[in-house]
Amino acid sequence: MKKMYFALLTLSTLTIALLLALSCLARAQTTKKFEARQLREDFQIARQSLEEGHNGLYRYAKKAELDRTFDEAEKSLDRPMDIYEFYRVMAPTIAAIKCGHTNVTMPPDVREESERLPWLPFDVKVLEYKAYIFRDYANGGTLAGKEIRSINGVPAAQIISTMLAAESGDGDIQTSRQRGISGDFGLNLITLLGFRAPYEVALAGSGSSKSEKVQVAGLKHEDLTKMSKMLFPQDQSSKDFADLKFLDNGQVAYMRYSSFGTTVDEGQAFMKRAFVAIQSKGSRALILDVRGNGGGEDELGKLLFSYLVDTPFEYYDDLIVNKWSFSFFPKYTDDHNDFTIPKGEAELRGDGRVHALNHPNLGLQQPSKPTFTGPIYILINGGSFSTTAEFLSQAHSHQRATFIGEESAGDYYGNTSGTVVKLTLPNTKLGIYLPLVGYYVAVSGNHDAARGVIPDFPVQHTIADLVAGVDRDFELALELARGSAPDCLSGSRKKED
Repeated sequence: MKKMYFALLTLSTLTIALLLALSCLARAQTTKKFEARQLREDFQIARQSLEEGHNGLYRYAKKAELDRTFDEAEKSLDRPMDIYEFYRVMAPTIAAIKCGHTNVTMPPDVREESERLPWLPFDVKVLEYKAYIFRDYANGGTLAGKEIRSINGVPAAQIISTMLAAESGDGDIQTSRQRGISGDFGLNLITLLGFRAPYEVALAGSGSSKSEKVQVAGLKHEDLTKMSKMLFPQDQSSKDFADLKFLDNGQVAYMRYSSFGTTVDEGQAFMKRAFVAIQSKGSRALILDVRGNGGGEDELGKLLFSYLVDTPFEYYDDLIVNKWSFSFFPKYTDDHNDFTIPKGEAELRGDGRVHALNHPNLGLQQPSKPTFTGPIYILINGGSFSTTAEFLSQAHSHQRATFIGEESAGDYYGNTSGTVVKLTLPNTKLGIYLPLVGYYVAVSGNHDAARGVIPDFPVQHTIADLVAGVDRDFELALELARGSAPDCLSGSRKKED
């Protein structure tokens, strides 16, 4: 991860000619125009597939409103378009569903071409709807921390608004959407806004409203990735799905759980080792870091929660699928599986939908031993999604922790996910990710159903802190765990008004 290797490739004249031909072919694919009837056919296939299979299609968007959005989008397909133009119609339409597991993706060859184009040579962070340079690969790092006012003459506010409108996310949660467009900022400039290098970037001047302008040539995605790994190893994802450390002679345990994407057996083994170690150290407080944990195995969220409570609990209230099997959208999947639910695994109920019976998270769940009963401080952000969000809802509903950071990414009462199938639209080859299972978490209260867990201690992140590597979330959690702030050892969140 810390070394950069260079290879010298010697290519024959024939090989070079073939590579150039392939490059030209890829460019031809993205400039190819699709007839209006082809675009409408693909659009109708996507819409009918969603209406057949998506259990939460109207969970956060009213049917009349979503129908109007789809109708208006289809009317706009009244002329030939290339793949980028069609994507700019489809992406905000799909995002209007307000489901973080429902997405539209470019065909692989178009994505590859986009990655060969020069990208904006910065990593960008969008904070409070403003764009900042986080990592500067073009000017020796001198631009890091500066606010972007415009790119190629387009105001940053307009750029961010366009990106957010096309970013899928659960409900009305904005932390996840801002995090998403931060990670894809360079790609979005190409695919959503049609920008091409060179980039003229207006930056906020220091100490005044006057802007400064820089022009940068851009870098290919591959080169940006290599430079990031070499220059900023601290930015790279951890190879470990979880780890455990002890502070203050074991008095404070710090557990980072970055992914539930491991197998249930691996996760279960780690948790058992971790909580045995926490017990043996006599830790009186636990800091649990699930920032950036995008989810994974359903059962692991429940298992982690089971180590934090000492009484039986309900975890899932229901899991629902629209039908026993499907007839329309499977034609556009790779294997044409009709996703028939095996007998005995579910039942058809009076609402006309199919309800799961045997998921391990259904029914009364038992605590796991050794149970940690001390105060817990959970670090959350707009990357805490899916399985992680379910776990957070349970910890919040049971008043089992104090939450620090920013609003989590998943809706409080559940999501639509489970089996997620990829459709390939026949004409444009655009991909649609379609989740089939409606998840309903067994939590109660009057929480806004379209929002995630709101932290008890919100932390405003500044670009200066991010560039400097300052972790305000962890600093506050450690302060609370050490007992240096009022009411820090209550072991429960503050009561909501």
